[in-house]
Amino acid sequence: MKNDKKKKKPFSLQEQIEWIPIAFVLALTVRCFIVEAYQIPTGSMAPTLYGRHYEVTCPRCRTTFNLRRSNGMQADLDIVCPECLQNLSGRSVKTTARGGDRILVSKNFYLFTRPKRWDVFVFKDPERGEENTNFVKRLVGLPGETVQLRDGQVFINGHIAQKPAAVQRVLWQDVYTPMPSGAVAECWSTAGNWNVRDEGLLLEDVGAGWQTIRYARPIVDFYAYNGRPGRNVVPDILVGGHAVMEGSSGAFAACIWADSDTWRAVFRPAATTLDVELRCNESLRGNATLPVAFPREFDFSLSRADGVVEVAVNGDAALSFEENLTPENTPLYTDDSGVFFQGSGGRLLLRDVTVKRDIYYRADLSRADRSLSRSFVADVPEGHYLGLGDNSPISRDSRVWGFVPEENILGKAFFVFWPMLRMGPVS
Repeated sequence: MKNDKKKKKPFSLQEQIEWIPIAFVLALTVRCFIVEAYQIPTGSMAPTLYGRHYEVTCPRCRTTFNLRRSNGMQADLDIVCPECLQNLSGRSVKTTARGGDRILVSKNFYLFTRPKRWDVFVFKDPERGEENTNFVKRLVGLPGETVQLRDGQVFINGHIAQKPAAVQRVLWQDVYTPMPSGAVAECWSTAGNWNVRDEGLLLEDVGAGWQTIRYARPIVDFYAYNGRPGRNVVPDILVGGHAVMEGSSGAFAACIWADSDTWRAVFRPAATTLDVELRCNESLRGNATLPVAFPREFDFSLSRADGVVEVAVNGDAALSFEENLTPENTPLYTDDSGVFFQGSGGRLLLRDVTVKRDIYYRADLSRADRSLSRSFVADVPEGHYLGLGDNSPISRDSRVWGFVPEENILGKAFFVFWPMLRMGPVS
């Protein structure tokens, strides 16, 4: 009777050893010509990419956040929780030292396509050209363009530069998120029948007039990571949450404002539809009637970013308006900005309320924009690029050392592979 079973091939040490140089050559080929791994050393691109930092846990609200570090915990840093804004300097807090993010860089990406605005790119030190000193920034200015930074905005050849949706999602910075503590009440200035509860912001049954609750803290270019206070008021804001409305004739408004301009998204539910209006200083900028399954319970957001104001309902854009911002009609800086809600005609509960701010590109690394007499303006030479850090308050970038020669570009950052909790594409 024949034995159909295949004989197991005996282990060969020689064959295993022969694979070692082949694997080495393949790895070297990938590293030299295709992909290379880098570790982020500093926080100039935080929070998109973190450098070496401490992981800090706030003893009050239990929020965990990152704080930059060098060779030790800097005594000159203000340790402030980004959620409850508790100053933790000088207190005993739980900290864990972490290394910088590890990323993958496509080394031949730009052999097949030209560098694009908002790419995160890696390049040799523009000042010394040393290949062992590599920088990572966000590409903002292309060859031959005039770049202007004014009131936190980027203008290219006199027109505002609008970020793609994927990039904008990454660059929204948390200002307020729901907190599991009594600290949430300190964030809101209430009036009338508004109350701050564990479940959210609650407006008890009221009459026809609007009643208002305001976010009580300044919205500035503050990064808890930096250990420094914010210096510039941010005009580009997003506010969102989940609304639950009661009553047959109730209305609700989400509002953001910067200096003299107030944008209001007004929601009025009907039997099977939701009427939405977008107003600026009471002037109507758009309206829509949306068929929704539950007109009295819905997710909402109102945002202003790069000159575009948008209202979304249940995750879908409902209304938008383009402001047509230019350097001429944009102030050098914003004096004040904020968020408030209004309700009338019935009981209203706002759950999962969030407030976010856009990245604010400072015109100067060392001074607030309000102390400057003019904005940052740069003419990018041919064959060069302008790069800025997402962490604008501490980033040494093209505002300091000028432009990146095309020959210095090493590739495009495309993936964070460590730590695992931050694993994902770089936008």
